[in-house]
Amino acid sequence: MASSKKLLSCGFLLDVLCSYRKDAKFAIMGRCLKCPHYVRFMREMDEEDERVMDEIDKQRRAGVFK
Repeated sequence: MASSKKLLSCGFLLDVLCSYRKDAKFAIMGRCLKCPHYVRFMREMDEEDERVMDEIDKQRRAGVFK
């Protein structure tokens, strides 16, 4: 008989299904920190942080923030 186990989304990337999550509660498991999806999430967050900080620096140079 085939298993009817429902896969849940990764806690970091909603477009990725995780075969290790057991319920809708999100908890970071040790294996999450080694997962390529977590690495992708962290890379994307670092890139976003850099874009935001570059924009803030640009606005400061333009005199928007005094």
